Amino acid sequence: MEFSYYLAERLRMTVGEMQDRMGNDEFVAWGVYHGRRAQRQELAEKSARAKHGR
Repeated sequence: MEFSYYLAERLRMTVGEMQDRMGNDEFVAWGVYHGRRAQRQELAEKSARAKHGR
């Protein structure tokens, strides 16, 4: 549920508007994209810390 509010806020819509306009497949794809993006960012941060000995 939290991701619904996050995505709706990013799209500048209410959750209801987003649900009316976006199918479930697209919503799930956005969730996968968001999760993978967060993973890549976390890995990049860990790599940078390792390079700097932290």
